[in-house]
Amino acid sequence: MQFNFYLSKCMTVNENGMTILNGNQKRNPQLDDVITVMGEASALAQNLKQVITSPIRFFQTDQKMYIKSEGKLCLGILKIGRKNLFHRDLNGVIKEIQPICVLDFYVHESVQRKGIGKELFEEMLRQETLRPEKLGYDRPSPKLLGFLKKYYNLQSYIPQNNNYVIYSQYFFDNKPTNASQQQFAQQNHQQSQNPQLVNQQVQQQRVQPQQTPQKMDQLDQMMQQMSLESKQQYQSYQKTKAQPPWATDQKQYQNMYQTTTGMMSAQIHKR
Repeated sequence: MQFNFYLSKCMTVNENGMTILNGNQKRNPQLDDVITVMGEASALAQNLKQVITSPIRFFQTDQKMYIKSEGKLCLGILKIGRKNLFHRDLNGVIKEIQPICVLDFYVHESVQRKGIGKELFEEMLRQETLRPEKLGYDRPSPKLLGFLKKYYNLQSYIPQNNNYVIYSQYFFDNKPTNASQQQFAQQNHQQSQNPQLVNQQVQQQRVQPQQTPQKMDQLDQMMQQMSLESKQQYQSYQKTKAQPPWATDQKQYQNMYQTTTGMMSAQIHKR
């Protein structure tokens, strides 16, 4: 979305084009204009009945808004805030929770599918030291649900009457520490800033599946050889078992025959 002024004049923009707004900071006409226009565009894109992001709804609250801009262009917004929710599980048990929730998430149509949404989301996770499964999502659009499934493998949740989505992983007991949360967010942030690192990881993942079948083939050949040797030994044992004891040694059999014949001849001569 293009404005007739540089966005850096009405808000603080860092070197990555990111701005973090607090609901308790001072307002100015140009900033109000940015929030109003982007809020209306977000409501239109999501087919909402009413605008959920406006200066009146944002200022004088505990909400935060992350804005991605470039010169006179506002590329996207992400608004979060803590909410008091009642969540019903599959057994009908209601539990009261107070997660930080994604209240509005919008990237302008002209720059979609260029990583702007991922960059906004990762910046928010890094600043808030949170993991995506520990957030709530207010009436998420199909695009947002697909985004969370694609990048964070989030897809299991129980639909609620309040239309908030709380993923099942939110209730897991193994909650990460702040240090691990920050490390997770920093890693994702580094990946978003370094596409070459992501490409290297993807290539490594592609190489590993090629090595695995080779190892499996070698193991399969070893198993077949062992099975063949065992089968031969068993057949040899069965063959030996079916023959008379003296038939296993031909020389021993001949000696026994000669000895028996000699004893019979000796008895005949005595008579």
